[in-house]
Amino acid sequence: MKNSKFKITQKLGIAVAITLFFKIVFFRIEDFFEWDLVFITAIVLIIWQGNEAIDGFLNTRHPWIENAKKRLIVQSFLSVIFTSITLFTLMYTLHQLRFGDGRIIDRKMMEIFPPAILFTLALLSIKIGTEFFNALKNSLLEVEKYKTESANAQLENLKNQLNPHFLFNNLSVLTSLVYKNQDKAAHFINELSKVYRYVLDNKNSELVPLKEELDFINHYIYLRKIRFEESILFEIKIEESKKNDFLLPMCLQMLVENTIQHNETSQANPLKVLIYTENNSLIIENPILPRSNVADSTKTGLKNIEKRYSFFTDDKVIISNNGKIFKVILPLIQRR
Repeated sequence: MKNSKFKITQKLGIAVAITLFFKIVFFRIEDFFEWDLVFITAIVLIIWQGNEAIDGFLNTRHPWIENAKKRLIVQSFLSVIFTSITLFTLMYTLHQLRFGDGRIIDRKMMEIFPPAILFTLALLSIKIGTEFFNALKNSLLEVEKYKTESANAQLENLKNQLNPHFLFNNLSVLTSLVYKNQDKAAHFINELSKVYRYVLDNKNSELVPLKEELDFINHYIYLRKIRFEESILFEIKIEESKKNDFLLPMCLQMLVENTIQHNETSQANPLKVLIYTENNSLIIENPILPRSNVADSTKTGLKNIEKRYSFFTDDKVIISNNGKIFKVILPLIQRR
């Protein structure tokens, strides 16, 4: 409240100062009545508020950081048009209140009009310069923040992918296969190497094509199926036209892993995982079969995905849980 009152007082003071400037330059003291001073101060405030409204509108439609040249042209054009029309209308009204002669333009208005426009443009230039550099500074801060959070996210992601339990479990499965079926063991090693190759190849990637992520997840599913056999069923339905869209690397694997970790699996009641595309999104859903021995989820992985997605698209990651079905909807990103 105090800050708001201070801004109003500050703005009023500046408006009075501008009015006095024009009084000294363009009016004789004996021709300048007190109510004129109030009227012209009101004109200054109206023009000021109008230009601020234009600025606020353009901040949402044409942010400085997206296209500074276009923003400069649009804002300058709108400000000049608004200021000219408003100044002419109000100065004409003031003239009629004083003289009532019905004249549209008189000598005094012609003298005041050009410097008033130039004065407005000078103040607008200061404001535009200030806003542009503030936007640039904030953008640079956002970039640095993104780099830090992206690095942390990638590190966390690698920890999830290369966690010792995953490797240990697969080595245990491999040990068993070596004695039972050497050909299958060789194939298992080949699939395991492809999983880790993908992780290493994409550890610094920001986005990957959906078709590459699907190839990776098929290798990953093969490894899980060897261990869980028919306790887990996967159904993948992907539109061919969506395979060239992009998503975050390894987020699909993390969602599949979460599904396995937080749900009961058995051959009598297998866990069914659906992976499909719909409305420019990739959807992963499964029935909720809660395990009795699983620890409470911190949802760190899901929050990590949401945060990383926010850097690439305004579309939100949607997480749905109605008590029976757990569903995650990942926006597919189209790179230009």
